[in-house]
Amino acid sequence: MGFLDGKVGVVTGAAQGLGTAYARALASEGADVAICDIQPEVSAVADEIAATSGRTVRAYPCDVSDAEAIRGFVDGVLRDFGGVDVVVMNAAIYGSSPLDLSREEALSEYQRFYDTNVKSVYLLERAFAPSLVEREGDIVVISTDHVLPPLQPGGTRGGPGSDLYDSSKWVLNGYIQAWALGFASQGQNVRVNGIGMGATDTPMLRGVFPGDGPSDEIVAGWMTPAQQAQLLLDLLQDGRTGDLISSEPGHPVELPPRSDYGQPVSNLPIEQFHHGLMGLEPAIWEPPS
Repeated sequence: MGFLDGKVGVVTGAAQGLGTAYARALASEGADVAICDIQPEVSAVADEIAATSGRTVRAYPCDVSDAEAIRGFVDGVLRDFGGVDVVVMNAAIYGSSPLDLSREEALSEYQRFYDTNVKSVYLLERAFAPSLVEREGDIVVISTDHVLPPLQPGGTRGGPGSDLYDSSKWVLNGYIQAWALGFASQGQNVRVNGIGMGATDTPMLRGVFPGDGPSDEIVAGWMTPAQQAQLLLDLLQDGRTGDLISSEPGHPVELPPRSDYGQPVSNLPIEQFHHGLMGLEPAIWEPPS
């Protein structure tokens, strides 16, 4: 069937858009898949992917901002599947956080963004790590192009109203680097990578546009969930670790060469930011033997 025959994949935030595409791609390569989402439509997504792929696909209602809900999700997956081989951390929220919020509103928004985009990723890694170590698996953290070097020297990323979203995604860089180096330094063959993704045609992005939504001309410049799903599969087959993959509109959606720079993404020269962004050090590019 595929290179994931006999494997078990997990995708968070899979009721629509990118999460659905990732789950469908894993199943197409032979994996059984556990998916979760706060939206009840996740059950219908699981049924559809199971019917078209012939794989076991199970849905778990889960609000990833809730630590106890994550505990229940992980317990259910490990009980039902026996272990996991691929964990795709996709669930996240996006939105603006104006600078003139009241103190109470600012604290509430901070908690909402960091519980969903940061704490959930940490808790899921900790919960699934023993199984991933045992089965020599993969973690892929879905991030944003807001944390990539600017396209032009002197440029900027993100926006003035997205401080909480952008900062929450910057935290994920620290996770990727620390986990990749941590597993490798212990001789554990668990690969950890991220995808820093630009504009992709999803319900989340379309929801940013008021009224009738984005024009056809705008959408034509976006990438598609299917392209991102193929990039995920290519990354899983590649075997690298500690990398943040750039995926930008207007550029080929493909896996870049492995970097020889061995330095954090923020230190790379601008002309190199499409060529493997976060190589921690060349010694851990190859999985430990």
